[in-house]
Amino acid sequence: MKKCEECKSEETEYNEKLGETVCKDCGLVLVTELFEETVHLLSSSGELKHSADKGFLGSVITGKGSYKFNKFGKNSVIPKHVQNGLRHCNMVLGAIAPDLNLKERVEKLYMDLLAKNVFGKSQYEARATAVVYYALKENGTPHSFVDVAAEFNPPLKVVKRLVRKINQLHRNSINYVPINPQYLLGQVLVKIDADDEFNRHCYKMLEYFEVKAQAHDFNKGRSYYACIVWITANQLVRRDITESSISKKTGFGGWVIWKQTKAILSMIGLSIASQVKGKELNELGE
Repeated sequence: MKKCEECKSEETEYNEKLGETVCKDCGLVLVTELFEETVHLLSSSGELKHSADKGFLGSVITGKGSYKFNKFGKNSVIPKHVQNGLRHCNMVLGAIAPDLNLKERVEKLYMDLLAKNVFGKSQYEARATAVVYYALKENGTPHSFVDVAAEFNPPLKVVKRLVRKINQLHRNSINYVPINPQYLLGQVLVKIDADDEFNRHCYKMLEYFEVKAQAHDFNKGRSYYACIVWITANQLVRRDITESSISKKTGFGGWVIWKQTKAILSMIGLSIASQVKGKELNELGE
């Protein structure tokens, strides 16, 4: 008998098939028998059972042709608690960033952390939120804790603690990952809500000035990406996308946009956005 740390209930049950002890009242997984510590036996009816590992960590014994646990093997058997964890991760990722190709990284990260018992007794929802949050930041496309947690609303205190543990395990690697410039521009474009053709031109303009910024060791202000949109609007002569409308939708003052735009254009010998009207990128200057 174990006492649940979440709701303090003493009503628990052990599922022999999954190797889990869970709270009957709130569903918290109190004890998980990791797949590295057990082998999984298939009965004559095909039912999955747990037994002690005799030195074959993660083995799956199915008779002829059996081999060690391998998630990517065509005959592999994934324990139910692992499937549940991966499914929760994919649900969070699909809700927050469906267009990012991070599914494989998220799953690998979850499996590695599970193997090292980083999750402890945390619930699937908190684990998935922490893993996806970490993967997004590692990818240079960070989202806030609140946004990532929106799918399941787990306790943020638990999620943040797990993220700290993951980051420490990886030697605080996400603290040094630069944010992807295209991602930051994308956040501005969502607020502008323009057409896809205009957005594509903005990304081309960003690529052009990113090269210039590196060559000039340019210090980007917070309004840098809003200014890229303003410069593109002038290049394409888009009268529906004005400095004031960009200011209103992004929250940057008009004077801030004007000042940062002037600094950006100074890298190519220009001073005001109207000087780029109708010009191709290769005509803008050096």
